[in-house]
Order: sequence, then structure tokens, then C-alpha cells
Amino acid sequence: MKLSQFRCFMAVAEAGSVRQAARNLNLSQSSVTKSIQQLEESLKAELFLRGSHGLSPTAVGKMLINRVKMIDGELRQIRNDVETIHGGSSGEIRVCASPTVSMGLLPRAVVSFRKNRPNVGFHIQEGVYPDFLPAVRMGELDFAIALAPETPTDEELHCELLLQDYLTPAVRIDHPLTAKGKLVLSDLLDLTWVNYRRSRTGRDIFERSFLANGLTPPNTIECTSFAATLALVENSDYVTLVPTQIFANRPRRMPITPLFMGTPMPPWDVTVISRRPHELSPLCLAFLEELRRTADKARISAS
Repeated sequence: MKLSQFRCFMAVAEAGSVRQAARNLNLSQSSVTKSIQQLEESLKAELFLRGSHGLSPTAVGKMLINRVKMIDGELRQIRNDVETIHGGSSGEIRVCASPTVSMGLLPRAVVSFRKNRPNVGFHIQEGVYPDFLPAVRMGELDFAIALAPETPTDEELHCELLLQDYLTPAVRIDHPLTAKGKLVLSDLLDLTWVNYRRSRTGRDIFERSFLANGLTPPNTIECTSFAATLALVENSDYVTLVPTQIFANRPRRMPITPLFMGTPMPPWDVTVISRRPHELSPLCLAFLEELRRTADKARISAS
């Protein structure tokens, strides 16, 4: 088996057809077909089924997709390690972050890290807990940073608390409630709430905030887009629930603003999740240290 065969296999799995995979790889269809056939011969198993909607992986094919993703992660770690041994300051770090972390802690950490390592590349994607956990386990992601309601009970993963954030109701900057002074959560029950959620976690956070104060959670407009959530609140009298960190140390004013609350709001842990430290490359360990420093600065500025 060759890495080029794995590359063709993954391209076909992602594209759903040999023709599109060949285009994506700038190869001929015959070359891609031959690579798949050779891989199937080596494994003595069929990797794809042909259907009306194109090619779909067999049970063996699905298993191989996960294995190839792990191999790709290991190869990336090897390249990073070799760069470190040669005294280089390049490499690639793959990070997944929740939308609120992507607006605050993560960009500050990346900018600070690249001041001393300008040749380090970053691949950043957005996601929420627990959706990103399989990609971290397989090495497809180096880090996932998000508001996590619980610590994953998985011996393959390393979880570290970066900072404890708090949730706050937020409205548009000229909302009438911004002039009302200290509020309690019951004052906001009759408002239209917009709740960002990409998984059950988002709904759990929202409901828990009200139940902890003896209140029945109101009905909401639910969004899987954080940008849409902000836009809805910015252009209406709606209210949403967000972590306080998105308002910290911003060069420009946010289109929404937190309300002054007298009601205790629930804490929420901002956690970085990765494979175990001894499995991380020196480059990734250095970025983990940068995340810790950035979180410490955020904690100090909030106090």
C-alpha cells in the first residue's frame, strides 16, 4: 500500500465519484481508478459501492477512512517534529474552536504565537462540543477549544481548563433595557430569545440558566449560525445568551452589549482538548503554552 493510493481513496470518498476526484487531484480518471483497484487488491476487500447517487464506501471503506485520517495526522506530526529537530520554525497546527472562542481567545493566541514563528501555518475551523471529539481522537485536529459542559471520560484525550467564563444576556447596543440598571433574569422572560446551538449542548446551557433560577425556560428562535444569532439581536429587541469573553479586549465595539445582571449567571468552562501531551509535537506543545498564557491574560483583565 502506498500513500498515493490512500490519497486517491480519500479523494473519491469525499467527492463521491472518480471523475470529480480526478479533477480535484489533477490526475487522469484511469490513474485514480488504478490506485483504487490496487488498494482493493492489497486489502482483498471492496472499498466502494456504486449507487444512483455515486460511489459510497463499504464497511471496510468507512473503516479505512478513519484509519487514513489518523495516518494523515501522524504524518503531519512527523513533519512538525522534523522541522523542530532541524531548528525550523514552520509547520502546521489544526484547531477547531467554538464561535465565541473564535472571536476572542483563539485569535489573540494565534497572533501572539506567530510573532515569533511567522512561518507556522494554521488550519482553523468552527465547531462545538462534542461534535469535534472524533477528529481530535484520530489526530485530524490538534486542538479543540470550546465551552464544555463536562470533561470527556476518554483516556485517549487530554482536557485542560483554560478559564472559567460566565454567561450573560446580551442585546443591541441601543436597546431600552441597557438604561434600566441592574436586572434579574425574570425581567427578561417576555422578550424574544435567540439561542445559538449546533448540538444539544447549546440548548442545555440555555435551559440550565433559567432552571437554576427557578424559572421556566422561554421559547426561542434557534440558530445554527452564530453570525445569524448576532444579526437577529443587533437588528431587533431580541436577546441572546453569550459568554462574557466575547466582549473582552476588543479593538472595535461589538454590535451587541451585555446587560447588567443582578441574577447570578452560570459559569462555563473554556476547555482545550487534545490527544495526550506526549503524543503532541513540540510545535503543538508550544502553542498549548501560548493558549495558557493568553487565557491567563484574559483572566487577569476580567478580574
